[in-house]
Amino acid sequence: MNKFAVLGSTALVSLVLSACGGSESGNDNETPPSTDPVSGTFIDAAVEGLFYKAAPSGLSGYTNAEGTFEVKPDDVVSFYLGGENGMFIGNSSYRSVVSPFEVTADTGSAMNLARILQSLDDASTGSIVIPEDIAKPAADSNTLIALKQVKLNNLDSADALLEEVSASEWVSEQEAAAHLSESLDGIERGDSDVIDAFSKGSGEYLRLSEVVMTGQYGDNSTVFQNVHMDRTIPDEAFKNASFGISSEVLYLAEDSLVLKAGSSDQRYSSQWAKEFIACELNGGEFTVNNNTPECFNADSNTYSAEDFAIEPGFQLVVKDPSQVNSDDETIDYAEVANFGGLFACMNEQDCSQANLSTLGESEFEDDGELKQQTYSTSYDTATGIYTDQTIEVTLDSTGNQLRESTSTSYSYLVNPNVDNGERYIDFRGTWLAETNIAGCSLTGQVNYQFGESEIHVVGKELHTQQGGECTLEDMDETVSYAELANMAFWWFGVNEGQQTKATLAQLNSSVRWCDDDEIIEGQLCQSPKIEQWTYVAAGKNWDQGVLTSSAFVQGQKSFITTFRKTN
Repeated sequence: MNKFAVLGSTALVSLVLSACGGSESGNDNETPPSTDPVSGTFIDAAVEGLFYKAAPSGLSGYTNAEGTFEVKPDDVVSFYLGGENGMFIGNSSYRSVVSPFEVTADTGSAMNLARILQSLDDASTGSIVIPEDIAKPAADSNTLIALKQVKLNNLDSADALLEEVSASEWVSEQEAAAHLSESLDGIERGDSDVIDAFSKGSGEYLRLSEVVMTGQYGDNSTVFQNVHMDRTIPDEAFKNASFGISSEVLYLAEDSLVLKAGSSDQRYSSQWAKEFIACELNGGEFTVNNNTPECFNADSNTYSAEDFAIEPGFQLVVKDPSQVNSDDETIDYAEVANFGGLFACMNEQDCSQANLSTLGESEFEDDGELKQQTYSTSYDTATGIYTDQTIEVTLDSTGNQLRESTSTSYSYLVNPNVDNGERYIDFRGTWLAETNIAGCSLTGQVNYQFGESEIHVVGKELHTQQGGECTLEDMDETVSYAELANMAFWWFGVNEGQQTKATLAQLNSSVRWCDDDEIIEGQLCQSPKIEQWTYVAAGKNWDQGVLTSSAFVQGQKSFITTFRKTN
């Protein structure tokens, strides 16, 4: 992939105003921000009967017939189906229009929410009215139990709810997508105030990170889930391999967009990724010649690619740290404007929340290939995050499909002289983790108390027994950040000087980690696990969002855990 092609395939792009830190005038006569309630609307057609709760204002209630809710401008709003104790949908900073895309971390979850909502009422009437027994189910009712089990990144977790609503199947994804697109068409999803920081010539720095979530090749029907970090491999390869998250810094100069030195998006996946890791461990130099991977000057042949085989349906993605741009590169604004979205309005100097929040399609050529994209974008004024979720199909010159991918990208304004030109989510504080598994009515609840140097974990942990029985067991442990870093919380081990923090891209990645009872140095892992993470930032410090972890056993989702910061 061209190192700048990521700009054309942005799937979730996040732009953060607060990263720059605005100046303060010190004028005592300035009018303070309004604290009067403001109205927002939840749209998948207007949805009546969703419960919402806002913090810090404490305002709460149910959306009305127009889908309207009332909160304060600085609030983070939590949405639920079935009341506060029902199905948790997600959090969003206040915005005038909220759709499934703003409260979920990926296109799949957004579509699952749309399918559920549209199955509860005839959405073709222009509104969705949630039935009373779903909107306000009785305590301890089967309906409430079914609602609490639903995790939007796994529609199978809603099987019990499907029975409760007496439906044979959910509205199809195609129908849901078409209806949602029609509902949002023509609606201004935000204000039209120009965001000067995103205009060409602003002199700002922009961090852009991309996480490619899935890959499909040729006419092969297998859709591979990408794994971006592997903690099962020996430390020397872990330290040398920059795993599959691309990140680059852009400078919005007067005459051109500058791609700063240090950028790289040279990634290897599937067999090539395994070959790359083996070559690194054997002390060799990895390269690809004529579409064939080769390892030169290896010190040994201790490891082979098959030592790093991964479960069916998954593939490793690594980034080659030797393929780094050593010099700044300038790109004409008119050229990047062809990528649309942020880069189009950057060139026109008219970026606003309204024109950065859209659904659409685009088509362009890149290195002799035709790329067709379907995307959803939105911009959050509270976090400064611009979100663009994209499905990209690449065709050759004769129209044959070469590959298809879904991607998630993040862009945000940064100060290149602070925190290595990066923004972080700080975990310090208490996070409530709630765990469910399909077919089990119990919910594990564990508090993670993140301190300066260690984490106290206390609560009721969900376990499964042979035969499928699930139980809750007391948990009370203290662990170090290094211990968590060797497990699914891999980001605690890679951000220099930021022990308690993670980047937005890291919280939207997948990791393979070792669950052996005893890890022996130099021995490959015997019991690897795969865990997928998703996160939607909310609040001015980005830490009021919902972090979701999906654990996979034999290629199938098992435990699903949501983390929310409580203080």
